[in-house]
Amino acid sequence: MIKTTLIDLDGFLVNSEELYLEANKIYFKQFNFEFTEGLHRQGTGKKFDEWIKTVTSIDKPGEEILKERNVVFFNLVRKKLKLLPGAKEFLELVHKNFKTALVTSSKKDFVDLVFDLTSINNYFDLVITGEVAKGKPDPESYLLAAKKLETIPSECAVFEDSPTGILAGKNATMKVIAIPSQFVKGDKVFERADLVLNSLEELTLEKIKSL
Repeated sequence: MIKTTLIDLDGFLVNSEELYLEANKIYFKQFNFEFTEGLHRQGTGKKFDEWIKTVTSIDKPGEEILKERNVVFFNLVRKKLKLLPGAKEFLELVHKNFKTALVTSSKKDFVDLVFDLTSINNYFDLVITGEVAKGKPDPESYLLAAKKLETIPSECAVFEDSPTGILAGKNATMKVIAIPSQFVKGDKVFERADLVLNSLEELTLEKIKSL
């Protein structure tokens, strides 16, 4: 029986994935580095400051690249961030029926900005951000959330849009509901999810309880 819902942020609740892509294209242009949609797909769900050093030869620490890129990204977020269709109704549903945690690879400063812009923080009993030592697909962030909410992994449902997030949920031996973002649709990892839907609007209490 599902008692706790562990929910991803980027690309699942908010449209930040498309804003990350736009920000990366703008930021990396100064280095004559073309940040493609393919690269964005590759980095989805991963810790950016670590991953970016594996795909570029820019002579700066990953943390510095992230900090500079985020100036561009945060400006876009303030202008363009929005909840995805069905997100608010989904959050109301799970908050009413389960313990809830936001589990994201994003840093706390971004999460705080999202909360300021959308006021969705009230739907979560717990927030786990990218400051956790190991990023997805390592299960650490999901296992930590379950422990803090005093729930065993088999009673947790993970909600994700990315292959790395799905692997993190399955590595934590939890149930996983996937709603693939436009950038990663068709990835074979989605076959490992317990349920794959096209949008948040398709999610019902019955579908969560049936896991």
